[in-house]
Amino acid sequence: MSKFVKIMIALVLTLAVASPALADMKWNGYYRLQMVSQDITDASSDDSNQMIDNRLRFKFTNTVNDNISVVYYGEVDTPWGESSKGAIGGGGKVGADGVNIETKNAYVAFKIPSTSFTLTTGIQGIGTGGAFEDLVYSNDMAAAKLSGDVGPAKLTLTYAKWDEGARTAWDDTDMYAVTATFGINENVKLTGHVTYQDLNASGGATDTYAGINADVRFGKMGVEGFFLYRMLDGDDVIADGDAFVLDGKFRTILPMGDMKVHAAYFSADDDDTDNNRFAASSGAWEYHSDNLMIFLQDIYYNNSGGGSRALYDAAYAGYGLMFLTVSGKLSLTSAMYAKYGAGYFMAADEEPDGAAERDDASLGFEVAAMIGKKFAEKYDVSLRGAYASLGDFYGDDTEDMWKVVGMINVGY
Repeated sequence: MSKFVKIMIALVLTLAVASPALADMKWNGYYRLQMVSQDITDASSDDSNQMIDNRLRFKFTNTVNDNISVVYYGEVDTPWGESSKGAIGGGGKVGADGVNIETKNAYVAFKIPSTSFTLTTGIQGIGTGGAFEDLVYSNDMAAAKLSGDVGPAKLTLTYAKWDEGARTAWDDTDMYAVTATFGINENVKLTGHVTYQDLNASGGATDTYAGINADVRFGKMGVEGFFLYRMLDGDDVIADGDAFVLDGKFRTILPMGDMKVHAAYFSADDDDTDNNRFAASSGAWEYHSDNLMIFLQDIYYNNSGGGSRALYDAAYAGYGLMFLTVSGKLSLTSAMYAKYGAGYFMAADEEPDGAAERDDASLGFEVAAMIGKKFAEKYDVSLRGAYASLGDFYGDDTEDMWKVVGMINVGY
């Protein structure tokens, strides 16, 4: 028997022995290359910037048995021609060899026997969820999460440590959250959420968010809305404060796709001493489903800036915010699609007590579109762009903003 035949027999036997274990392992994720040209950072300048940027995300799930799964989720970001984030090796520069694998998740999920509950501990994605447009937080964090069914409700309890501080001192930042979802029937769903943050590092202040969401579907249409309230109990370091958000959506399925009409209102800061405004969301993932790229979050961005100008310039800065958007997706062929979005944005108050006066409440409007085609089912090539005409909220001498991106996206 030849040496080659012996080697092949050995390889086949090795794979045969290993295959039962491999069957319990799963890889998935995506690769995304973006070629970006944009002017979205400075309202007083028409300078643009260009970059090529790619991201690889990979999730490895090892199902140990029916009750235990071990998960690792990593990321490699490579802006072409730039150093690694860790400044070790070339990264995207010539020579490469960057030390640039970032850990997004590393956790164990344990399905508790004879119950509907799963306990997940470790670094994992935690957020308020789509029911509340991922406001407050949607981020990876060290946490323990218990989720399962209690009667008619789906219940999730979460504890996360955002900052340990000094191990010898009571200066931690801890987060506690509970989410309960009730399916009233197959068409009506209610979701309640409470987040409590214990800000010991700031002398003992607490930050509480409470919200309720209602989602009603009827045929090909649906309406959804939520109310989210913030109550900040301050101390000598942080001022007291409260604020709220009202949000509503109408969705419908069309012959070639779908459409969403979306409106929201953020309260303005009406006190020059208290902190009556919403805080910026941890994770920068809020309002990512309106197909916009400048005033709201660009859902596809890697390292080029995610937009959200309306939130950071107005809602989180004390001016409050009102907006109305229309967005949707069209299926042009079995492999070709288009997405669109348009919206108008204005401050709830251009003269709030808690922020400097602006000339006008109008932030402006944005229009955006995307067209793409999939090759070999998974190789998704697209072009998307957005244009924002800025209003007098930014002053009289402003330059409009724009962003254009060519993208290759491969999910696996």
